[in-house]
Amino acid sequence: MPGYHSELWFGLLTTRQTPRAIVAKLNRGIARILNDPNLRQRWMPLGLDPRPTTPEQLDQLIADEIAAFTAIARAANITAE
Repeated sequence: MPGYHSELWFGLLTTRQTPRAIVAKLNRGIARILNDPNLRQRWMPLGLDPRPTTPEQLDQLIADEIAAFTAIARAANITAE
């Protein structure tokens, strides 16, 4: 559909109280796993393309998704029931 883009993504979220050092350690471990050639070799034929990011990039992705879907809902006059 012209002008439409959708992408499935997954992220690991924690509470705001989680120390930044713990978030960084989790992020490094997850990135290491997602960059493992064996995992990538198994996932790519399934159409999965692991792209680890930073916690800040995930925060921005979530903010962008909220903004985009809020605009779509408003344009379509969709309201919560």
